[in-house]
Amino acid sequence: MYCLSPSIDPKPDGFVFSSSISTAGLAGGLLRYFNERGWKKVALITSTDATGQDAYRNITRIVGSGELEGLELVAEAQFNPTDVSAAAQVQRIKGANPDALIAWSTGGPIGTVLKAIRDAGLDVPVGTTDGNMTYAQMTQYASFLPKELYIPAPDWLKSERQAHPDALAAKDAFFKAFEGTDIKPDGPSTFAWDPALLVVSALRALPPEASAEDLRAYLANLQGFGGINGVYDFKKDPQRGVDESNVVVTRWDPQIGTWAVVSEPGGRLTKP
Repeated sequence: MYCLSPSIDPKPDGFVFSSSISTAGLAGGLLRYFNERGWKKVALITSTDATGQDAYRNITRIVGSGELEGLELVAEAQFNPTDVSAAAQVQRIKGANPDALIAWSTGGPIGTVLKAIRDAGLDVPVGTTDGNMTYAQMTQYASFLPKELYIPAPDWLKSERQAHPDALAAKDAFFKAFEGTDIKPDGPSTFAWDPALLVVSALRALPPEASAEDLRAYLANLQGFGGINGVYDFKKDPQRGVDESNVVVTRWDPQIGTWAVVSEPGGRLTKP
């Protein structure tokens, strides 16, 4: 099974693979970027569903550990995805005077949080998951988006940065596939793209009588495969192939109507 939700955490050597980069990898890249920007006091608000709780576990584990030991979680709050307001939670967060806020939920609930942030006058950089990396949401939420909205994501966007030739070729093919259509690819457009390429490449390489175990073993040992999310190495990152080193931090730019890549891989500050 190739799950197109990056939130699952499949066990190594199993028959389940996961698309894109894990929550831990995305959060790690975002927190590294915040740390290198000097935003040391971080607040966190997550939804009580599986997406939010996965983020809560990973972010609270990462903050203050290893190279991020200078980061401090100064406030945390949770809300139900069905809540019509998150005003009380955001007001408590504002009282902690954070340098930056991570709001981790997807779809409609993140709109509830962003409205509360605007209404509270909490003017700090805000980070969220790439599950919200959609043009529809950016358009719908335009009136109350934070001035600085950061989203960690695989490096699939067009940018001037140098990348591996195989990854660049994969990205070129990805964007060309949408030319002539009325679809503008965004974050969710990427979740199924590389898994399909990976499985098709495996089936082409294997004999017609290949078994499920043959397919699993082929993917598990695959290295150097260029996709839109980077160069895959399933020995380094089992069941997924890409990790935190493939994360870039993006910032929504309403002037150009898309996300601009503002970091180096891993969330490190872009070199001058």
